[in-house]
Amino acid sequence: MMGEPLVGDGLAGLASADDLAQLYRLFLGRAAEPGVLAGAQPRPLHELAGEMAASDEINQCVLHALVQQRPLPHQAFDDTVLNGLADWLDAHLPGGGESQGDPALRGTTAAVLSRLYGHPQVARWLLAAHGSLFTQALVELAALRRAGPHRFDGKIEFANRDFISGWALDLSGRQTRLQLEVRRGDQVVASALAVSFRPDIHQRLGGHGLVGFRARWHPARFTPGESIELRLHDASTGALIGAPYRYANSCVDQLTVAQLLAKEFDEIKQRLDALAGMVPQALGYAAFPLAHFDLYRRVRRVPPPPWMAVSAADGPPLHTTVLIDAEGAGPQAVRLSIERLREQHARPHWQACVVGGDPAVREAASALAAADPRITVLPSLEEAGPLTLALASKPDAWLLLLQAGELLDAHALAWLAQAAAQVPAPCLVYWDEDRVEHRGKALPQRQARHVDPILRSAFDADAMLELNVVGTSFAARAAAVADALAALARHPRDGIHPLARDERERLVWALHGLGRLSHVPHFLLTRSEQTAADEPLGASRLVARIEPAALQPLLPTAWQGRAWQRQPDAIAGGLPKPVVHWQPRAPEAVLSVLIPTRDHGELVRQCVDSLRALAAQAQALDIVIADNGSTDASTLSYLAEAQAGGRLRVLRIDEPFNWSRLNNRLAEAAHGDRLLFLNNDTCMLTRGWDHALRGLLERPDVGAVGARLLYEDLSIQHAGIVFGFEGFVGHEAVERQPDDPQALFDSQLTRQVSGVTGAFLACRRDVFASVGGFDDERLGVTFNDVDWCLRVTQAGLKVLYAPALSLVHYESKSRGFDFMNLAKQQRADHEREQLLQKHPAAFAADPFRHPAISGWVHGEKSLN
Repeated sequence: MMGEPLVGDGLAGLASADDLAQLYRLFLGRAAEPGVLAGAQPRPLHELAGEMAASDEINQCVLHALVQQRPLPHQAFDDTVLNGLADWLDAHLPGGGESQGDPALRGTTAAVLSRLYGHPQVARWLLAAHGSLFTQALVELAALRRAGPHRFDGKIEFANRDFISGWALDLSGRQTRLQLEVRRGDQVVASALAVSFRPDIHQRLGGHGLVGFRARWHPARFTPGESIELRLHDASTGALIGAPYRYANSCVDQLTVAQLLAKEFDEIKQRLDALAGMVPQALGYAAFPLAHFDLYRRVRRVPPPPWMAVSAADGPPLHTTVLIDAEGAGPQAVRLSIERLREQHARPHWQACVVGGDPAVREAASALAAADPRITVLPSLEEAGPLTLALASKPDAWLLLLQAGELLDAHALAWLAQAAAQVPAPCLVYWDEDRVEHRGKALPQRQARHVDPILRSAFDADAMLELNVVGTSFAARAAAVADALAALARHPRDGIHPLARDERERLVWALHGLGRLSHVPHFLLTRSEQTAADEPLGASRLVARIEPAALQPLLPTAWQGRAWQRQPDAIAGGLPKPVVHWQPRAPEAVLSVLIPTRDHGELVRQCVDSLRALAAQAQALDIVIADNGSTDASTLSYLAEAQAGGRLRVLRIDEPFNWSRLNNRLAEAAHGDRLLFLNNDTCMLTRGWDHALRGLLERPDVGAVGARLLYEDLSIQHAGIVFGFEGFVGHEAVERQPDDPQALFDSQLTRQVSGVTGAFLACRRDVFASVGGFDDERLGVTFNDVDWCLRVTQAGLKVLYAPALSLVHYESKSRGFDFMNLAKQQRADHEREQLLQKHPAAFAADPFRHPAISGWVHGEKSLN
């Protein structure tokens, strides 16, 4: 009953005027009228409390405010009143709901209401009078309590196919910059910092007005037409901010006028592409998206090598034996491969050996051999060994490994002759490849089309540990093959012949130890639908699978004795390729993390906290902050507190901003022999990142290491620096998804690159000293990382891009973008000219990138 005494004599006795005033504040969130207090008759406390709990005013002004996430009337009380309420509850509700969490938050609105509503009898009163409204209010009160002393306000105002925008702030003033998450249920779909100036919010609520946000997201990942409920949360507390926003995941409904125009232009472009197929000569200056790869192949046929322009009949001496592996293929596959051999231009000297296969295959191959003396049939790979040894005695003899059903371009052997004549001579030659398919799978009625291009580049040993970048079909000098087979015989794998397809990965490593591997940047090989049916169609068949122990004897000398392992890529989990982690010999060696900043304390805190939380050896981190003239009180307070707590060291440098000079000073102050230059606007995502970084930096062939940097929506911001991009430099794979299928060959592949960004650049102290620090005279702010990486490469060391290290980079949030400020843009233009003067010939092309990939198309990979 409403008037029964509370458990444990809580609220027992008659109410004084002060008690009545506190009940008004507790239940209704306001002060009692003076007349009510003056004329109040003595009544039992529990009766007054029960009446207030059942009142319409608490229903409308308190419980509805909680459910609708409107400001509570209690929030008008200052800390003195709220602490007085907490004390009164301690005295009058000894059996009430206990205060939870941080005692320092005891005197907050959420803590006081939680204490009151948590008392069993008060809860029964409220539930009996207000039903499910009270139940929903408890849920929102729990979220409010998680927010602690903060008073969040804000909302999602707009969402389209690209961005979610709105505003958010902490009215308590405890957080000046909110890190926000947009969630769909428990899934985070976007994140952002509320840092944009909103004059309307500034005028309405005061404060600094830097409360607007815009977060990139990808609604295409969700079911089209499905309504999506988006909720805005404070990332640090998990507190919900504002009401849910419902997004109708319909492209048509969300199109703005500009987007409608873009859609129309895209449709026009598709029609133009169809017209372009009728006039291929007009496409000589166009770049082809990979979606139009078949059109590219029909327009850009493989050209003859340069020597054929001089003499189409006589080329470099070359005798090629083509070993056609027919295991798992059918007779038609053998016929197709032989037909393409017969179509080779410039009268090359070749012979073919068809190896293995079922009786039907051997019968078809024998019929071909009876008609052409250049063709022989071998029952198994064991018989190919003596043939290889016999060829090894001929200096111009080459062995070309082919799978039945693979088709050589008509100029393939001519290009092989061109590559074989290079100085210094290569021991292995490989090329690009694609696949041909027939729409509808009905032969020959449907026209064949080229798909699944594999564009290779200069051989990279680091990449080879993760992906067979050479492929399973390539050509090698017969003498080198004989030596490689002997090396493999010293370290055999049970039941696998050294020339088998499953052993090609190890064969490439054995040949790599014997000489140079040369890449021909043309599509000299096409895989037909007649190849072995048990192999995957895409590039996933090239994922490296040989265990480290079986590879170790064949690896470069600099890698001997160093442990490594393949691990799944946590960011690109949808792709089959792992990433390599090198085990450090000194896992507790001091790693100095060097971070320049000016103000932006919340960014620095987030950066440092993420590094320490995900480090394998947090105690071995030497985090040094170069405070370049901070004036923000919260930043100075955080730096002082963190330094006093031993989490970092602060180096105060009050001078004009010069990124190169700041980092040179930081390197001088570092305690460790391993240095990581890091931007303050980054957030580490990789667990055990320091372990992986130490392993890479211990390798003597590595001069610098860069990471995979992501935008807030986890699309790629940086996957290495590309030379020749738009005639200068640019970032690889910008705005592409980490699990894009083409990521296998760039953003998901550990590989040597021309440069990495100074936002994350790691090296050893001895390398930094030997090549010199950053150029703080001519390249104070921009392009200093490019210049430094060039000097590392010139010193004979590798600059590695390592996707095993992944971070979010809130690009230029601390410094701002140069193009938004005329003075900054002029300075950037000047420093670009300085870099070009220092390295005039460096940026024409990138030696680690396929020459056909366009350097003028942003985002999606395209071919010139």
